[in-house]
Amino acid sequence: MPRMLYAVDLFLVPESAHRKGTKGFISKLARVQRQVTLHITGTMKSTPTDILDTCADLLPFHLLVEKVVHQATTRLVTLPKSHPLNKHISRAVARYIKIHRAPAHEVLHVCGLQPNHLEVISPIRQGPKWHPCFPIHILASKEVALEETGTVHADVQVFSDGSGLEGGIGVAAVLFKNSQEK
Repeated sequence: MPRMLYAVDLFLVPESAHRKGTKGFISKLARVQRQVTLHITGTMKSTPTDILDTCADLLPFHLLVEKVVHQATTRLVTLPKSHPLNKHISRAVARYIKIHRAPAHEVLHVCGLQPNHLEVISPIRQGPKWHPCFPIHILASKEVALEETGTVHADVQVFSDGSGLEGGIGVAAVLFKNSQEK
């Protein structure tokens, strides 16, 4: 599949409101996938393609093309402002050109993703001398932690063993010492 779908976002465009898409090429490549699924499953040639795809645990080819094109479009739309392609992608998304469209125009308008409608999350980086504003105490054993629970005078105490054993998640307990205790 990776060899067959290499650079598929440049030459295979799914059907959209503006364009018929490249149905002919998609159907020709779907025949290749059908031959592969026939070899994988070892069934007869008269078996329907959708059943072959299900037995081989493959997406139908037209959906696979849409998935790959959507992934490529998402990567293009989420480029940082400092990237050289960001300016061109923003321009291509802004309006649909009637003639001399680049593949980027087609792909961006088929998926309908807008870079301005996405939330930008900037990572917060802390320096090596950064310390949290709350105290952290990591004790040697569970028994010592139980003994010290009564001596700490904090509004909130959080305990976590981080084992991930009980039901797939670590055990965490939060104790509120003030009015919530009653």
